[in-house]
This record gives sequence, C-alpha cells and structure tokens, in this order.
Amino acid sequence: MKKNFTPFLTVALLFFAACSNKSTPVAAVPKISYTANVLPLIQSKCAPCHLPSKGGFKQNFENYDNAQKYASAMVTRVELDSTARGYMPFKKAKLGPEEINIFRNWVRDGLLEK
Repeated sequence: MKKNFTPFLTVALLFFAACSNKSTPVAAVPKISYTANVLPLIQSKCAPCHLPSKGGFKQNFENYDNAQKYASAMVTRVELDSTARGYMPFKKAKLGPEEINIFRNWVRDGLLEK
C-alpha cells in the first residue's frame, strides 16, 4: 500500500512558514502637514477669500498660526452640504472626499506645520 504524504507535507509547510520570525514591514503612512498638504489645498480651493496676497479679506489661512487656530472649523465647514449655511468653499464646488480627508487627517495627525 502506497501512502501519500503530500497533504501532510503541505499543511506542515504552511504551519512552519506562518511561524517564522520575519514580520512583514508595514508601510509608514505619511503624516499630513500644513506646508506640504494643507496650504496647497487652501491656495487652490480657498482663494481668493482666505488669501490676503490674492486680495482676500476673510480669515487669513496663508499663515500656519491662523490655519491651526481654525482647523476644526475648517473641517466642519468643508464637510457641510453645499446648501447649508456656513458651507465652504463659498460659491464653489464641494471638495472631494480626498480633499476633505486632507483637512481631517491634518487634525488627526496633530496639526503639523512641516
């Protein structure tokens, strides 16, 4: 009688492979910062109103200190429905989910400047 050890060997190999000490490296998720991520978005979507250099007269978000101070309000206002009072960007198309996530993740990551 011929014995077939293939199923046993397959299970044993899978078991020992799973027990190895090598761990799969987890890719680091880049942190969102004002300078690298938020400011370019503000410059493209919140101009000219929040950019004094472009003639804006609303709260100045061209500088980190002001943007940081109003970060939670920014998130709240860009998340609003475009017909809601306080919606931003005023009179412009609603930001996409990826753009809104930049603001959310900036707050989540600790309002990093750089």
